[in-house]
Amino acid sequence: MKTILARPSCVLRITYFLGGLGSIIVASYLSFSAEEFSPPIPTFLEKGHEAHLDYIVVSGDPLEKRFLIESIGGGLAVIDYNNDGWMDLYITNGGTIETTRSGQGSKYPGALYRNNHDGTFTDVTLPAGVANRYWGKGALAFDFNNDGWQDLYLVNYGPNILYRNNGDGTFTDVTAKAGVGDPRWSAAAAAADYDRDGNLDLLVVNYLDYDINHLPVEGKFCSYRGIPVACGPRGLKGAGDSLYHNNGDGTFTDVSEQAGVSDKEGYYGLAAAWGDFDNDGYPDLYVANDTTPNYLYRNNGNGTFTEIGAKAGVAYSEDGREQAGMGVDFEDYNNDGLLDLVVTNFSDDYNTLYRNTGKGFFVDVSTSSGIAEDSYRDLSWGTGFFDFNNDGFKDLFVANGHIFPQVDRYGFKISYRQQNKLYLNNGREGFVSVTGLAGPALQAMKSYRGAVFADFNNDGAIDVAVVALDDRPSLLMNRGVPGNHWILIKLVGTKSNRFGVGARVTVVTEGVTQTRELKAGGSFASCNDPRAHFGVGKSTVIQELLVRWPSGKVTTVKQAPVDQVLTIREGS
Repeated sequence: MKTILARPSCVLRITYFLGGLGSIIVASYLSFSAEEFSPPIPTFLEKGHEAHLDYIVVSGDPLEKRFLIESIGGGLAVIDYNNDGWMDLYITNGGTIETTRSGQGSKYPGALYRNNHDGTFTDVTLPAGVANRYWGKGALAFDFNNDGWQDLYLVNYGPNILYRNNGDGTFTDVTAKAGVGDPRWSAAAAAADYDRDGNLDLLVVNYLDYDINHLPVEGKFCSYRGIPVACGPRGLKGAGDSLYHNNGDGTFTDVSEQAGVSDKEGYYGLAAAWGDFDNDGYPDLYVANDTTPNYLYRNNGNGTFTEIGAKAGVAYSEDGREQAGMGVDFEDYNNDGLLDLVVTNFSDDYNTLYRNTGKGFFVDVSTSSGIAEDSYRDLSWGTGFFDFNNDGFKDLFVANGHIFPQVDRYGFKISYRQQNKLYLNNGREGFVSVTGLAGPALQAMKSYRGAVFADFNNDGAIDVAVVALDDRPSLLMNRGVPGNHWILIKLVGTKSNRFGVGARVTVVTEGVTQTRELKAGGSFASCNDPRAHFGVGKSTVIQELLVRWPSGKVTTVKQAPVDQVLTIREGS
């Protein structure tokens, strides 16, 4: 693995991409030098086993993966289910073809881990009542009934499940009453208050119309680089997506068709994220699709959406190709107050970074930012923009792992088990890969999938948990960077939804203004810390902190001390 610390200034770099359209030659000028950029590099330690996260994630046959359902999936959710201020963790589990056909999906039920505040977790799945009885694919934590307790939504192959948090350490399955048990192969879910009525609505992205009892078989017409592999998604039927409007009484209404987000084209959805890209106060929706164009749905503010992916420049790669979207994050990486997009993709292609111009469209800056070349051999999934070194600029983490174990046998120079990647933000529209210098935890090779980001030990440094197929999950604890400060912001909505999902938080320190939008869902089939994290470098005081709530109200805080978890209540 080649680690790039810095590149000479004004060097012309030629990269050859061997894709489905032939050889594409991309030339890029990389304009920063070693003298200009010496980033403080955080160190990550693998603490999964010590933390007792010992659950093996089962996903079909670990040696072959003859069917696509065995390779696609593996999300997780950060959730403070007991409201003690320490982030807990739900990890999905899968199944096998045999157990799913026989109705024994509960043999691999997933796990809810309670944070013990001492670096360890306890499996509380059974007493909490959240054992999944289907083949789990992803998870979402969101407070659908505004009672101040995060609920849990599990997306599955088979009916999805909504567990209501009872506030006493237990959950109740309310799927039937709520009407959100989508029976298809769901890949991911994300929540937002798209109509600003104070209740979180639910978007479910579905992948394939797939019959476990009549599976497509591998053979000469299902190949990757000439070797027989699992069939799909090309040639198979897409499943469509679902938008559930929250009625505010414990029930939801399926408004997918009338809202215009049902995926009439039948694309293969794998990930979704809400974000107000045009700063009009209404959350828009991005859906990453596998081998088909991605969607960007602009919120019209009247309960409907208009799909503008191609027009906005985020449906295809820079050269007009359909990519294979796996994971997504919607954040402001360059501190200009506009939400940008990163989309992770299949191997033999690059991960795509779209910069928001503020003029209704985005520009593919993957190559000029330093992301494209380094990601070409990776098959990438979970991702997130977070400030891992607390210097005031959001960095980028990407989880990697191939879907075909067979690639290890053919000398393709592409491995089934891959390293995760860490890219530090250089503060000038670019990123630098420091994977090789960020600690031995990032050298471990597994077939990773979902990734979540949270401050699990409340020390101000963002940690990462990552699912790996047929293996234990990884818990990457960030030791941080000495001398750099931070702030974590917990929102309590009153007129807005209780956790402030969709709120825009702006932090102003000496010479730097940062923005983050609170989300429920994103990455790949996963859900992050519900609090807003900011690194502020050497600053010891937040000069100004503004919260623009989904209700339209604005809260301002002046001269806030750093290195604290700050709770802000709407209207107080």
